[in-house]
Amino acid sequence: MKLVFIWIQGSGKWTQWKILQEKFGFNIFETGWALRKLAKENSELWKKVKETIEAWKQVSPELIEDILIDFINNSNSEKIIFDGLVRNAWNKATADKILWDYKVVFFDLPREIAEKRLLGRKYNPKTGETFLSSFNYDPKTWDKLEVRKDDNEDSIKQRINEFFDKTMPVVEEYKKEWKLIEIDANNCIEWVTKELIEKLGL
Repeated sequence: MKLVFIWIQGSGKWTQWKILQEKFGFNIFETGWALRKLAKENSELWKKVKETIEAWKQVSPELIEDILIDFINNSNSEKIIFDGLVRNAWNKATADKILWDYKVVFFDLPREIAEKRLLGRKYNPKTGETFLSSFNYDPKTWDKLEVRKDDNEDSIKQRINEFFDKTMPVVEEYKKEWKLIEIDANNCIEWVTKELIEKLGL
């Protein structure tokens, strides 16, 4: 089972993929994490990526394809969640070419709720997990929480506008292709998890 997660920021997708990872053994592909893993391995693929980054060039679709293939080939599970892989039309073209047989999980959240959540959150810089602004410490690790530097009103609106301009048209395309699984993210964590598990048939 290959799943592509598409989400508006503030929808809680991080929490949900952690639950799927812990309960059902999903591997997680997230571009930043995949690059850090490659850097540790110091492979030929990493050398290509490093050359691109050091030259201040944009990572090409072909290089993204190589990174995806490397991850899939070295994955210890057939259950994989691709987090943030598809954000625009050319990302979708890459996913269609490399993954071909996959489903898309779309965490739907109204714009105004997303803005409110982003303005009212803190995060653990060590794990990336987010919490309500009323929390000062991570209740699981007791790490001190921080406010993201880019969680200000102007930055949040810009990111959300970009999501609706570039990503939502791709969501609509997936809907036409019958690949889309829509999840109502405007609910509590437990309700969202229940709907996600039921719709995935896990």
